[in-house]
Amino acid sequence: MRRNRLIIIMVFLLEVLLAIGSNLLFLHVQDGKEGREYRVEIERVSLRIRNGETPELSGCKYVKAVEPFSAAGVSNDDYAVAEGPDGTLYQIFYRADQSNSRGLFVINLIWGAVLLLTLAGVIYIYRKILKPFRELSELPVELSKGNLSIPLKEEKNRYFGRYLWGMDMLREKLEEEKARQLAMEQEKKTLVLTMSHDIKTPLSAIKLYNRALAEGIYDDEEKKREAHRGIERNLDELEKYVEDIRDATREDFLQLHVKDGEWYLSEVMKNVEELYGEKAKRIHTEFVMEKYTECMLKGDPERALEVMQNILENALKYGDGKRISIGFSDEEDCRLVTVENTGCGLPENELPNIFDSFYRGSNAEKEKGSGLGLYICRQLMRAMDGDIFAEVKGELFAITAVFRKR
Repeated sequence: MRRNRLIIIMVFLLEVLLAIGSNLLFLHVQDGKEGREYRVEIERVSLRIRNGETPELSGCKYVKAVEPFSAAGVSNDDYAVAEGPDGTLYQIFYRADQSNSRGLFVINLIWGAVLLLTLAGVIYIYRKILKPFRELSELPVELSKGNLSIPLKEEKNRYFGRYLWGMDMLREKLEEEKARQLAMEQEKKTLVLTMSHDIKTPLSAIKLYNRALAEGIYDDEEKKREAHRGIERNLDELEKYVEDIRDATREDFLQLHVKDGEWYLSEVMKNVEELYGEKAKRIHTEFVMEKYTECMLKGDPERALEVMQNILENALKYGDGKRISIGFSDEEDCRLVTVENTGCGLPENELPNIFDSFYRGSNAEKEKGSGLGLYICRQLMRAMDGDIFAEVKGELFAITAVFRKR
């Protein structure tokens, strides 16, 4: 803020210096031009008087009158004195050029307007840009600290109105995610507590059966077999609890939400071409998108774009960087979008696993990743009533997203 004030002060000082300089320059030019004119005219009249001629004033612009000199007379007008051939003194009354004062007035009026406009601009910028920005500068910091309940004052500012609207949406989204995360954590804790309580029953039964068998309490073979069957039954129950825990930890752990809507194919494909056409060009990869017919598809366009981005990032990361192509086809009531890349290094027997969470193929050892990209793609496609599958075609690796037509 201090730096901004210093810049504003320097701008005002510069304008004041320029105003002073323009005044001095104007006076210098006028003194050199107009000043010479009225002096030349006075000198011409004085010369006629010295020569004993009657001065002709009809063509004079500055000389108003010529009268014999009177020492007793007092005049506020400008005048010069000339001596005739007989020693008589004459007063030459003249009017100095007034264009200097008018010119200076106009120049200073212009500079005054410039200073006022500058001041008005500074006030406008401060009130509409700097002040709101200063008030908003702490908002991202507060959000990063987890303070998601910070109030956002509604602002119709043309510069920050949309920014505030976006930040408020982000705050609400983060607040929702935080609440969802807390609810999920609560559900997990409840699940663990419930499971731990339920597991105690079969564990206690197994311990009792095991102790009875170890201490030889059962001397009858039939009772021993019954004890073994009881242990097996309780072990099956424990195994069921373990499966429930495993399913609960895997199911919807990413909390992916999809809007049920409709969108045109070009709406997503234009974004894809803009994003990856330039990106592929920078890394010298041939990027080809086939021509397609327009159609309306079912689902969430933002999530559809996310699916295409994940697939293309996968192609850029694990392909050989020579060529990536996007093709289109129709099957029943679906539009199929296929992304192919050269340099397939994935064995065909690994295809069934690549859409599993945290799975990374044998060709991904040298690349960083979490193994979630294609898993997310499958979850999103299924949430939009679509599907996704992969194929190995010799040296080509292809992933096809199946979008349902509306």
